[in-house]
Amino acid sequence: MLIRLIQSDMSIQEKILLALIMIFALTLSFSIHEFMHAFVADRLGDPTPRNMGRLTLNPVAHMDPVGTVLLLIAGFGWGKPVMYNPNRLNKFRSPRLMNIMVHLAGVTGNFILALLSAVVATVIVCLSHGRIAQGSMAAVAVSTVVQALSYTETFSLMLLAFNLLPVPPLDGFHVLEELLPYRIRSKEGYRKFEMFSPYAIWILFILSRFGNIDIIGMLIMYIQLPFMYAINAICNLISMGFGLG
Repeated sequence: MLIRLIQSDMSIQEKILLALIMIFALTLSFSIHEFMHAFVADRLGDPTPRNMGRLTLNPVAHMDPVGTVLLLIAGFGWGKPVMYNPNRLNKFRSPRLMNIMVHLAGVTGNFILALLSAVVATVIVCLSHGRIAQGSMAAVAVSTVVQALSYTETFSLMLLAFNLLPVPPLDGFHVLEELLPYRIRSKEGYRKFEMFSPYAIWILFILSRFGNIDIIGMLIMYIQLPFMYAINAICNLISMGFGLG
């Protein structure tokens, strides 16, 4: 990701500003995702994330050194998974329901963050429309804030869609796993599938970088489409409310 930015035709100042915006958006998106896993697990009765210092929005607590570096450089990476003990979840009678709630908490947080970012950006644009002179310091400040919110929305939706892929160890797989009968989950073949499937993501990622078909990118694009439509519909209504739709 940063490699493409460095190779772009932007000025040094523009590259630095955009790099800071991208780092901010990525950090916030990952922090919200992991925090929500920890928050929901804690609310459902398991103090493990709290005891491990994960019930925080501090990005340092959620960063995986290798995953963070790869994400910034190559645009593909991961955060530090939130550990929790399913046996301690006691808020509801159904263990499966509570596990699904924990696994969906991260992507839910990303959707809320993306929605809020888009709504705030839309309101700022509507309020500043025709009121700020182009090229002024105020216009530059508004443009920077809106750009930061736009990248936050984009990265949050990408993280949401990526984690919904039904491949171990992503959240989408764990949700589907909770719906499977225990007799299937206990078989040796299933365990091998769970062990070796993550390598498929790496293979697809490498092929997308050196081939002509970005399979992961296409899957992410299709998964995030309904969420994008919902957010755009809400933002269009807000613009219409300001008389700009």
